[in-house]
Amino acid sequence: MDDSEIKLVINKHIRAPVEKVYAAWTDPEIMKQWFAPGARMTVPKAEADPRVGGAYLIHMHDADSGSDHIVSGRYEEVVPNKKLVFDWKWKDGVDRTQVTIELKPQDNGGTLLILTHRGFSQQEFADKHNEGWKGCLQNLVRQFA
Repeated sequence: MDDSEIKLVINKHIRAPVEKVYAAWTDPEIMKQWFAPGARMTVPKAEADPRVGGAYLIHMHDADSGSDHIVSGRYEEVVPNKKLVFDWKWKDGVDRTQVTIELKPQDNGGTLLILTHRGFSQQEFADKHNEGWKGCLQNLVRQFA
């Protein structure tokens, strides 16, 4: 691994078993309920075909600005209830990056989620994604509260 690679890593404890957290990342109906940062953003459309080579799409809508943000990609690795690796590209973006989601069961019945997003061409892009992911993951935590 290249030490100069621009990436971000976020650890999040979620009060739900790994099976439910995994479903939140792979079931489009559940994805629609949490996969956008902020309270005023919604997900009118989500698609997921969680198998190697399968595609996903997340369409986020910002109610305040009226803007749409669409990201899509393909699954590169799928280990049910343990790990997802997928590429990540915004509809109007230039970078194609990679997201890894690891799920680790905890003794309290919850899940430790480790999100690694790598391959950014600029630190500024990583910083913006870091804020976006924090908002999304906070919505995911609320999903199971």
